[in-house]
This record gives sequence, C-alpha cells and structure tokens, in this order.
Amino acid sequence: MYSRLLSNFCERAKNVFLYRASNSIRCSNIKTLSHIAKNKNEEKQKVEIVSTKFPDYEVIYMFPFVKQACGLNVVKYRFTMFIGVATPVIIGFHLTNFLPFDVTSTSITVGILTTMWLHVLGFLCNNLIGCVYLKLDEKKVILSYIDYWGKRIDLKVSFNEIYPMSDNSISITDPLYKKIMLTSQTEILKINMKFGQIIDVDKFRCILGMA
Repeated sequence: MYSRLLSNFCERAKNVFLYRASNSIRCSNIKTLSHIAKNKNEEKQKVEIVSTKFPDYEVIYMFPFVKQACGLNVVKYRFTMFIGVATPVIIGFHLTNFLPFDVTSTSITVGILTTMWLHVLGFLCNNLIGCVYLKLDEKKVILSYIDYWGKRIDLKVSFNEIYPMSDNSISITDPLYKKIMLTSQTEILKINMKFGQIIDVDKFRCILGMA
C-alpha cells in the first residue's frame, strides 16, 4: 500500500513539475515575443517620424502637445480681441441707458479678469518649440515654435547661432522649460524637456548642448 501511495505521489509531483515548466516556458516565450514586437513598433515609429513640410530635414525633437498649446494661445488672442471690441460697446450701451451700471461694471470686470487669466496661463506656451528639424550636411536647424498669439514660426538658423543649453544660468523655470538663446535675435525660445520627445539623443545633444 505504501509503495502504491508513493508511486501516486511521485506521479502527481511529476505532473505538477511538467505543468509548471510548461507554463514557465510559455510565459518566457510570450515575454520574448512581446519584447521583440515592442522593439519593432519603436523602430517603426522612429521611421515614420518624417516631416511633410520639410522633407529634406530630419526631425530630432517634437513636442506632442504643441496643438493644445497653440490652441490656448489662439483662444487668448481671440478673447482679447473680443474684449477689446466689446468693452467700448458695453460702455456705450450704459451711456445711452440701455444697461444699468452694475451690469456694465460686472461685464467689464469679468472680461478683463478672464483676459488676464488667459495671458498668465498662456505664458508657458509663448515661444514654445514644437519641432526641431536638422539638415546635417548644410549645418542648418529649423526651430518651429509658437509665438505669443499662437502663430507658427519656422526659424531657420545655423549651428553656430545656437547657445548650448548647458551654458545657461540656473533659473526657477528650468523644471517647466529650458531656454534656447540665439546670437541672431534677442527673443528667447522655450523647449519642454519633460514631455518633449527626443528622436535622436546624440544629434540633439550636439546641436542644443544637452539632453
């Protein structure tokens, strides 16, 4: 009887071992295949990042949320224009006794405060770089950024016009964005390193000074 029990126990242990080994091999194969598929997807994503506007240039950096930042500046621009037109009209209605003083004062105050809030909120989006294009053989870089009112500006400069970011002094705004300064203009551009996507780290570090 003991030998039969021992035989059954050994048979059950053998089955458990084979089942676990099979699962382990299967999980290992799944992880390997998943890793290979992930690498292929990453390589495919890198290949697909091609600019239709500047096909001769290579994209080395892009900011995924540039459309949202542009939209905020456009809203700021349109609302500012609306308040600039609406305020004299409201004052005119009050002077002609179409609107009481409390409605006039409240409307103007809300409009001005909202406009100021949009300008403060849009500060981070002013001169924000959305893409960096590189043409290595001509030593040219295109810094595509958003101006104060949400208009896209494609600034073409040479390598030696860009100050390295590593030479910038430490600023309290560094966690939010890094400054890009040029020898050809006094305007300072901004680049987001936290949420921005660096396509080619070596070329980015070589052109802009750090990564």
